[in-house]
Amino acid sequence: MLDLIIRLPGEEISATRLIACELEQSTVLLRGFKGQIFAFNQPEIIPQSTFWTGFGRDKFQSIVKTNAASYQEKVSKAIDAIQRHILNKVVLSRDHFWEGAQASAEQTFKELSERYSDGTVFAFKHPVLGDWMGASPEVLLQKTDHGYQSMSLAGTRLRSAQNISWGSKEQEEQNFVTKEIINKLKEFGGNITTSSQHTQKAGPVEHLLTWVSSDNTSLNEIEALESLHPTPAICGTPTKKAKQMIEELEQYDREMYTGYLALMSTQLHAIVLLRSMKWHSNGIRFFAGGGITKDSVPLNEWKETEHKISALKDSIIPK
Repeated sequence: MLDLIIRLPGEEISATRLIACELEQSTVLLRGFKGQIFAFNQPEIIPQSTFWTGFGRDKFQSIVKTNAASYQEKVSKAIDAIQRHILNKVVLSRDHFWEGAQASAEQTFKELSERYSDGTVFAFKHPVLGDWMGASPEVLLQKTDHGYQSMSLAGTRLRSAQNISWGSKEQEEQNFVTKEIINKLKEFGGNITTSSQHTQKAGPVEHLLTWVSSDNTSLNEIEALESLHPTPAICGTPTKKAKQMIEELEQYDREMYTGYLALMSTQLHAIVLLRSMKWHSNGIRFFAGGGITKDSVPLNEWKETEHKISALKDSIIPK
């Protein structure tokens, strides 16, 4: 059983309870960065108060802290591999456990909905996957009136009122993502087009965004989702080598962070599970990462993860 509460951009908050099912009968899919797809259907509307009852009951047992020095060392190893042409880009993430945090999950969800008005704000409870909340700016794949589109979203900086140009590092990072999405969608046929590149605001930070669209109206949605996942925005490129480096350097389980949530009951809307936190009885576990290229600076990459985690912490409403 899955309890899901969600606020899509421009829509009201809705809460549902779903039953596990076979993949072919699913209306909702949940997938972590790796591992199996969890499929659900038969959604039943539930009161929002029911959803929040018992949210974050499990205790977090293993607390292994990543400090600035160890993260920067991992980034340096990744840069060295990129400079030796082993791969082009890799996304390195880390977690941070805020022990003893006394927070209202319900009020925090509402705060996230206000701060991230252009994104999808989500929370879910599952007996195996745990209790998660987040505010994702990234669409993995969605149905349109003319086919399907996927979002190439990469490069991060603090929001600025000034219209300043993006640096070459961020431009390169985002171009890797765009090219890979184009190649993946081409495999399914249809005409592929891209939008102009522009800046997308996501709470206190902003990213480079390009929409990649296909006019193929008969896309096999589950196959396309699995082909796109994981995108270079959350893994790297080439994908296989980036995955290997993530396994070698991160040395922790991302779990649902950088997985995806797909709503399929009407028109497909699938998001990447970013800006994520896992709620526990003894605190909140935050996740954040950044794209590493040959032009990355280890200290700057650490600061980027700090900004992302701090932005989520600032959204936490105490009890």
